Amino acid sequence: MSSFAWMIVIVLILTLLGTLTLVSITVKYYWGERGAPPLTGKEKRRQREEELRLRAKQIELSKQNPIATRRSSFWDNSKVYKNKSSK
Repeated sequence: MSSFAWMIVIVLILTLLGTLTLVSITVKYYWGERGAPPLTGKEKRRQREEELRLRAKQIELSKQNPIATRRSSFWDNSKVYKNKSSK
């Protein structure tokens, strides 16, 4: 075989390898990790409503349990708890 024919064979092999890689990545991206296709419009709305409900619950819990910050003094390592009556 001439060097030109070998070049053609190598290009075809690399093209086939690249095509198979792109197809496998596309299939994995499209169907996801669990093998399910992307959500439809109704399922997306339901999932969005569920996320909003959970986010509202997180916000409510964070209001009930605020973060206690540290005092500004480096040596005083106790936490500062805000009084609930100071709102």
